[in-house]
Amino acid sequence: MSGFRCLALETGVRPPSVAACNGDRRFDTFLPSGRTVAAALFGTIDEVLDEVGVSLEDLDCIAFGRGPGAFTGLRVAAGAAQGLGTGLGIGLCAVSSLAALAQDAYDRVFGSGSSLEQGLPREGGRPALREAGDGCEGHALAPRDGVHLAGTRVAPALPAGRDQVYLGWYRIGVSGLVTAEADDWFAPAARYVLPGTGRFIAAGKAWSENADLQAANAGRIAEVAHSAAPCARAVLSLAKQEYREGRLLQPEDARPVYLRGALGDARA
Repeated sequence: MSGFRCLALETGVRPPSVAACNGDRRFDTFLPSGRTVAAALFGTIDEVLDEVGVSLEDLDCIAFGRGPGAFTGLRVAAGAAQGLGTGLGIGLCAVSSLAALAQDAYDRVFGSGSSLEQGLPREGGRPALREAGDGCEGHALAPRDGVHLAGTRVAPALPAGRDQVYLGWYRIGVSGLVTAEADDWFAPAARYVLPGTGRFIAAGKAWSENADLQAANAGRIAEVAHSAAPCARAVLSLAKQEYREGRLLQPEDARPVYLRGALGDARA
């Protein structure tokens, strides 16, 4: 699918971002600060499309981060994707924002390796987060000879307020893209115990902001990608796979996913 042409929106987190691809040409950027997401979105869409040399009318699909995340931001992305998709007569890819977070963490750990915390020595019974380049050598889960470590688990977590977190459980595939091992859920941080017994990449700032979350999973965290975040670039990568496999929504079916309907059970 070298000719895949897609616009991706992720506005349920800060900073919101937009990305586009035209075959192998890609461009992504954050929305300018100082303006509301809705006010800045369409100008930023024009910018990224111009950068990759594609028009709205030439797009194969539009992808958006469906959530969980901020209520207003999620509605902006879903509404914009719905409106554009309806006008253009094309389908939509709704990508979990936790999947996008997991993908961004994978890209940071096994890609550029920037903005990582690694090593995880012990402090007071829980992992101590350390910045990349502060004396740690290599990654605990680093690939050997450029081979993706297919099967490695990634646990994305986003703050949900009131000492609660949005949670996911993903596996790295042979293509280097993450796939869900369980439905995204929502639970008190102190009760969040990851499935299974193996080590995993902890993705997102919720891991460094919540001592209970770390303590509940002490000993299993191999890497912490604290700076990873849901971003349009990751939404774009995952949307390509969704499009290839025919998992498209009709524009009228675009809905944000808030994960607030019921309190998720703790995982054992």
